Amino acid sequence: MIPHKAFYLIRHGETYANIAHISAGGGLDSPLTDRGHEQAMTVGRMMPGLSLMPSKIIHSSMSRARDTARHINSAIGLEMEEMDDLKEHLLGEWEGEPWDAIMPKIIGNEKPRGGESRDEFSARVKQAVSRVLAAHNDDNPPIIVAHGGTFHAIMHLYGWAYNGPIRNCHLHYFDPHAHHAAFPWRVCQFDPDNDGYNRQSAPFCATVFSP
Repeated sequence: MIPHKAFYLIRHGETYANIAHISAGGGLDSPLTDRGHEQAMTVGRMMPGLSLMPSKIIHSSMSRARDTARHINSAIGLEMEEMDDLKEHLLGEWEGEPWDAIMPKIIGNEKPRGGESRDEFSARVKQAVSRVLAAHNDDNPPIIVAHGGTFHAIMHLYGWAYNGPIRNCHLHYFDPHAHHAAFPWRVCQFDPDNDGYNRQSAPFCATVFSP
């Protein structure tokens, strides 16, 4: 499985595909909206106040993740690295289709022509995140800027059934948690508040976060 180490993970800001409620996987590079850029800049202003600063930013090769990472990094000036294997689920012939139409197929592990099944995508995410974490430790966790599918792929690897939404541009911290065997991280999310933040348990985390 993925190395049991700490890391930050964030989904990119809002895109034009998001507001149209259509799928944009690894084959459809939908750009950020003005609101998406602002969301990422808001997170950037929040970053210097974190009690545990990330050591490096690793982002997907898709422009929506790259631009989000650039905004996040504006106030902290970390080294940045682009990783193609962190791009979103390759949806092939399903790209641009309404989410309501294709989500049951994704959950059912169907494979679109020219794309990946859920299992194949999760295996790619596992390899990518494992490579990132192999180069870091819990004292200097990386921040991964990727996609909503990245979260779901990680949970799918552990059989953690959560098919709810992952909000745009909400920073999450995955904290290794020895007493949570099924999904071995305690996950909190950071909700921007002016230039600071409120920290609370992520909706998909069964272990309640205690500050």
